[in-house]
Amino acid sequence: MNNAGDIAIRPAVLADAAVVHAMLLQLAMATDAQKKIKNSVKDIAAALTGDPPAIHAFIADRNGEPVGLAIVFLNFSTWRGSPGVYVQDIYVAANARGTGLGKRLLRAAARWGKARGANHLRLSVEPENANARAFYLSAGLKLRDDELIYAATGKSFRKLVDDL
Repeated sequence: MNNAGDIAIRPAVLADAAVVHAMLLQLAMATDAQKKIKNSVKDIAAALTGDPPAIHAFIADRNGEPVGLAIVFLNFSTWRGSPGVYVQDIYVAANARGTGLGKRLLRAAARWGKARGANHLRLSVEPENANARAFYLSAGLKLRDDELIYAATGKSFRKLVDDL
């Protein structure tokens, strides 16, 4: 087994948009969620470079090969009165699993957030993704049972926009 010591984690830049997109596709394939992917490289490039950027991404490289990804952004807790960091996606390629890279990516996200005033980290996971759920618990995250996530997407989002 390789160790995470030979893997460097760095912030993604505009030139990495295609790499970020490719790893998102790999994540979708690994979780049997290919039908959910609607984004393009252009969408990722715009998100990485907006004013302010919609996302920040970390890429993990081993000898120039991308083997991990974390996509994060700041949110704000009105109850805490402080910013937090939200981990939108985290992915570790099969050939880098078991190296501790996932925890390093979470740490990079937490440190990025802390440097921007965040004092908490949140993420969500598909209920059927048992491996991810076990990983997050092993990394010290707690499953919250005091909130439910609701979403308006596609037609329901457009209806919400049009009806108000």
